[in-house]
Amino acid sequence: MKIASIAFLILCSMVTAAQPVNQPSPPPGKLIDIGGYRLHLNCTGNKAPTVVLIAGAGDFSFDWSLVQPGIAQFARVCSYDRAGFAWSDPGPKPRTMRQEAFELHTLLDAARIKGPYLLVGHSLGGLLTRVYADRIRRRWPASC
Repeated sequence: MKIASIAFLILCSMVTAAQPVNQPSPPPGKLIDIGGYRLHLNCTGNKAPTVVLIAGAGDFSFDWSLVQPGIAQFARVCSYDRAGFAWSDPGPKPRTMRQEAFELHTLLDAARIKGPYLLVGHSLGGLLTRVYADRIRRRWPASC
């Protein structure tokens, strides 16, 4: 048993040593400036409507990597990383749901992604879709 444990530890250290250090992978999409900081947006497909995939709390755009290609066959589909997640820069504080919704709106506008949008949210992303829809109905007040 001790020999197996030692062999396992040696194997783990070899695998870890083979990994590049501090070499983040490039983003699959684009980094879009939304006013002093950039958010990562990954769009595929080209047919209307545009489906916007919104990850849950602590999740990232690449969590949609098994879903996005299927949707791209019949619609344009975009996933993105909220400020401070994955490839996106940290955004201003405080981090409120209104701020998050405003950033999504600003991101789609800055990337020239035209509506109509079909928002698909997982977990916290579902709440964000509701806040976004409410803000659209209220015509985006000047302050968030």
